[in-house]
Amino acid sequence: MRASFVIVNYNRKDDLLLSLKKTKELIKSYADSYEIIVVDNASIDGSPAAIRANFPDVIVIENPVNTGAPAWNLGFAVAKGDYFIIIDDDSHIEYGLEEAFDYMDEHQDVGVLALNITNGPYQTKDWGWKGNQELLGFFGCGAILRRETYNKVGGYADWMFLYVNEFEYGLRCIDKGYKVRYFENSSVNHRASAINRSSKRLRVQAAKNEMGIVYKHFTGNKFKYLFRMWVNNIKIIKYGKFKQAYYDTIGAIEFLKIRNKLVPTPVSKEAQEYFVEKYHNTHPIFKYVFD
Repeated sequence: MRASFVIVNYNRKDDLLLSLKKTKELIKSYADSYEIIVVDNASIDGSPAAIRANFPDVIVIENPVNTGAPAWNLGFAVAKGDYFIIIDDDSHIEYGLEEAFDYMDEHQDVGVLALNITNGPYQTKDWGWKGNQELLGFFGCGAILRRETYNKVGGYADWMFLYVNEFEYGLRCIDKGYKVRYFENSSVNHRASAINRSSKRLRVQAAKNEMGIVYKHFTGNKFKYLFRMWVNNIKIIKYGKFKQAYYDTIGAIEFLKIRNKLVPTPVSKEAQEYFVEKYHNTHPIFKYVFD
């Protein structure tokens, strides 16, 4: 099978049904080459029943508890495709899918291909991504994962509920010798549902998880980078964003609570250096200070 769409849903029934409708339209000319898998994260809005009623050929996996992003692993585990297409319950690919596969077929060292997010709060143009450049991470609302990569690297980290998961995964891919690249000639519409979105949760979880990545995967100098991350986050105080800085501090405290539970799994020195180069919050706080 060419590819498997893997979607995780949590209480976004209407958004999900639209994503499935748009995905069906995208692949209608070669539907036999694809399967669609939805992992439902213990929704209480009737999502599983709605999927089965409207799209009986879609594979539904009902997760008994909401495990966040690691629920994608349940879909990866049963997916039959050579590629896994990762989208959100509120996103859909508009064009460029077949071209993206051709690119990955030609570049076997690419483990994950980040697609062009052209709508929503995390548009790739805002990050300055261009062409087919190498990246550290990707956005989970639109990316393609090679099955071979999954077999060697595994799935999303089970200790990270939401946010920054894709950058932790990118680090592990790079450690295994794969590249993460950006494919500009595509378009993913991330409609960014307001359901389940909270700026507090985002800031707290992101701050906690990025510090967890360094603590778990780095050797030497990890405390320097942890300090940089916290200070670089709270520097937004100078723009009057006191609430966000407070949330980032809560995230740092949450990291301290879990750090002893994180089993060290160091990546190569080269992978660590690449992370530091690409991840802004690990950069020096001031140009010549704390470097």
